[in-house]
Amino acid sequence: MYSFIHRVPRADRERGQATLELALCLPLVAFVLAAVTETGLLVGDQMRLWHAAREAARSAVVDPDPDAARRAVAGAGLENAEVSVTPSGAARSAGEPLTVRLSLQPGGTTPLVGRLFSSIELHADATMRIELP
Repeated sequence: MYSFIHRVPRADRERGQATLELALCLPLVAFVLAAVTETGLLVGDQMRLWHAAREAARSAVVDPDPDAARRAVAGAGLENAEVSVTPSGAARSAGEPLTVRLSLQPGGTTPLVGRLFSSIELHADATMRIELP
């Protein structure tokens, strides 16, 4: 008996396989890239928060105005950060420590992946000695 089965060479059967694999893996690669980008942005926000806390503490220890720390944080570009200064303006005395605590809830900037990071809250503290006369 004759067989009418037409044998297709192996190279022809696998044509398009790389394209299909890329199409299946591309969403995962895009997700990982977006997650790495969002993580980098969060690290940048945390560093800005640390520097803003230090600047706010420096402003608060040399200026008796209670809003000096808030102005320093706003000057660092973190207007939406929560600022807490202890001790308060009336309880400050020269030589005692002053602590500035900042907290910030950055919004996710990367589409879809940013929502996964939206519940993260960043914190930074800075303590310096009060230099008021």
